[in-house]
Amino acid sequence: MKKAVLCCLALLLLSSAPGGCGGEGVPPEPSPPSPLPPTPAPNSVRFFTFGDWGTGDANQIAVANEAQAVCQFLGCDFGLFLGDNFYTTGVSSVDDPQWQTKYQDVYGILPALRIPLYAVLGNHDWDVPANPQAEVDFDLLDRDEFWRMPAFNYSFASPAGAPPLLEVFVINSNLFDAAAQVSLRDALDASTASWKIVAFHHPIFDNGTAHPDDEKGIYPALKPLICGRVDLLLSGHEHIFSHLRDPNDGCGYDQLIVGTGGRVLHSMTADPRVLYTEATFGVGYFEATADDVTFRFFRATGEQAYSFTRTH
Repeated sequence: MKKAVLCCLALLLLSSAPGGCGGEGVPPEPSPPSPLPPTPAPNSVRFFTFGDWGTGDANQIAVANEAQAVCQFLGCDFGLFLGDNFYTTGVSSVDDPQWQTKYQDVYGILPALRIPLYAVLGNHDWDVPANPQAEVDFDLLDRDEFWRMPAFNYSFASPAGAPPLLEVFVINSNLFDAAAQVSLRDALDASTASWKIVAFHHPIFDNGTAHPDDEKGIYPALKPLICGRVDLLLSGHEHIFSHLRDPNDGCGYDQLIVGTGGRVLHSMTADPRVLYTEATFGVGYFEATADDVTFRFFRATGEQAYSFTRTH
């Protein structure tokens, strides 16, 4: 049964479908499915992303299967989880059975997802009685070949070596304290990447109904560090997909919310900052080259719902 579902997803993968709402950056025209994976651009970095996934239910599995199809046909160098990795109260330790039931049994069984899987801490991973240190220790103790969370705040570049095409700066938006601010400043100062993405759980710009803008109040400290220095903000928390850009903010980055990994969906509000939005389970996908970075959103049912490209 699973093979049949994956085949259907693969056939639908590269086709487009109408849906959602927005202005600039409308969904692409439909294209016929390709029986073979397209040749990746030379010197590119490709990865999948979503947050709000750790349910262990059919919705999480459907999104995982779509990520498998995306990575099988388009290629993925790594994955990036945007927080709320384990519902509803995180994990208790590195031996918590949820590591098996909600992580390894969902993603570890899919061949194309046996790649480095970087993770961000969400509020469900942080708030008592969750044990956020266990998610770090699971990496540091090498309890899984692919799980990556070396610290609450960290960065990684791809491809390895200098200069990298892309660098992701992970911050813990539950507690963006002075030490985290210094760490981010120093990492940005040292970065030589063509593209810079800041990944954290709580979005700065948010058009969903469940949460306000900058729910944790970190933006006054974050903005001076990243304004004019990064290209994209990548978050979950609101269980929708949304692409926002605030022309009044003055910093020029795009905010992508991809809280579509499996937890019950939220609804959306009208917001002039929205370029596109929809409440659907699905997978975000990036491909970066030296000249541009392209993002696509695939619904868990297989359609490509949205695409946009950012150039230098």
